[in-house]
Amino acid sequence: MKNIVVFVLLSIAFFSCRENQVASEQMDRAETLLPVYPDSAYVILEGVELPDKLNERQFARWCMLYCRAADKLFKDMLYAEQLDRALGWYKSHGTAEEQAWIGLYLGRSFVEDKLFIPATKAYSEALDLAKKKHLYNVAGYICSYMADLYTYTGQGSEERRKYEEAADYFKKAGNIRSYAFALRDISITWVFEDSLSLALELMLKADSIVTGMNDSVGIASIANGLGNIYEHLDQIDKAKSYFFRSLAYDTTEQAPTYMALSHMFLNSNLLDSARFYIENTNLKSRNPYVYSDRLYTKYMIEEESNNPLEALQYLEQYCEAQDSLYDVQKQVDIIDAEKRHNSLTVLQQNQKLYSTIYALSGLILVIFLTGILFHLYKDRKRLDKINKQQLLLDEKELLLTKLESEIKQNEIVNLHIVKKETPQIHEKMIQAKKEILMLKCEKLQYSSLFQELKERANDKKKYGQTLSEQDWENLKEQIDSACPNWQTAIQDVETLKKAEIETCYLSFLNISIKSEAMLLGINPDSANKRRLRTRQSLGLTNSKTGIYEFIIRKTLENIVI
Repeated sequence: MKNIVVFVLLSIAFFSCRENQVASEQMDRAETLLPVYPDSAYVILEGVELPDKLNERQFARWCMLYCRAADKLFKDMLYAEQLDRALGWYKSHGTAEEQAWIGLYLGRSFVEDKLFIPATKAYSEALDLAKKKHLYNVAGYICSYMADLYTYTGQGSEERRKYEEAADYFKKAGNIRSYAFALRDISITWVFEDSLSLALELMLKADSIVTGMNDSVGIASIANGLGNIYEHLDQIDKAKSYFFRSLAYDTTEQAPTYMALSHMFLNSNLLDSARFYIENTNLKSRNPYVYSDRLYTKYMIEEESNNPLEALQYLEQYCEAQDSLYDVQKQVDIIDAEKRHNSLTVLQQNQKLYSTIYALSGLILVIFLTGILFHLYKDRKRLDKINKQQLLLDEKELLLTKLESEIKQNEIVNLHIVKKETPQIHEKMIQAKKEILMLKCEKLQYSSLFQELKERANDKKKYGQTLSEQDWENLKEQIDSACPNWQTAIQDVETLKKAEIETCYLSFLNISIKSEAMLLGINPDSANKRRLRTRQSLGLTNSKTGIYEFIIRKTLENIVI
């Protein structure tokens, strides 16, 4: 039982550790690549097999790295159920900053599912922790995403308030780049309220920051914002200049800027220029609505140009594009729902599996500990028995020493006392020696060697583990020490052969023929014949006396002073 328990526990630990080790190595590589090559890190993290089956620490780490990579690549967050599980681990074992970040990602996941109330709750809890621990940088990001949430719900004043909080936190954290973007976002909220002078002031301040940092992406984004503000101010030349500046600094996401240029010239009734720039929007974009907006802008241009047929064609294409976009989104929603269901199913199955494993491990551990306690109890009883026998043995040996001392004293005192008391003392000494011999032989039965040999003889799974030379030496040494003259006492009948002497030694174990055969590595019939031959040599053919009893009796009879 002990070996089975150990094997099961080691097997579970081995396979679990192996899976976690592979995943850990993948996450180590992804974390190294993440700052410079987030796309490669994202691919590695997506390649982690069955992440939901990782242990809690590894799963939480995988969630954190995956969301960091997804954030850099503008991809969706993980499912809320997964991030909630990760948050649970970080609350117990992670740092406050890790809790705040994973709380932010959880809120974003809820927003992607259009679950705004749970999102607000996740954001608020993460923000409270960040403020309490003075984690200003993550607090700034949380406020920024809370502001985006108010954009969804159309609460402009709340949106601006959160962007202002974000700007304050970024400034405290020394994150000047994000501070500039927060100023840009505050500026945009003022544009929608027609406070263009205030919006322009904030956007120019943001522009001076990113220009001083020589941040091309930041320069392009804020230049686009300035172009829109100057367009609202009817300063077309400045607007055009900033739009072109945005195109010069950002070569990856130019479609929105070309769209803005086309709208600007359309509003100025410069239709050829509007038509020219709308053609440049046929570029890859992260915004899925660019293609349909492009068609609608073309429809407006052709309508203004009095080209009804072309305008109608673009309007029809726009409607088809909108329907197609809706269908794609619906398909994506269905696929996402299926993936979410599968992920949730795996998560539930994994939790059930872990519950089963924990319950089984607990049961095995209880059985294992019970077995150990029972073994310790038995061993303690054995040791107590040996100790008691040893105490009796010490008492008898002390008595024997005392009797020997009395004989010597009597011999010295006078001959009359010697003749009168010495026979009685001799009789007591012989009786003490017999009792000592019996105690030593009984003590043998509780020795660790005798216990081990008896267990081996009775264990079928250990069949074939015959007595080695060392086993024989240890067995003979213990028996000869306890009963030193037993061979002399019994060989006055007949000189015994080696096999017969071995049978005599084994008789001290008080085991069956079958068990004796297992220790000798022979079949039971052969062991039975050995025992019969030994009994014949000892003159016990027609006697019911056992070999061990005969040995002890003969040894006791041969005790002399």
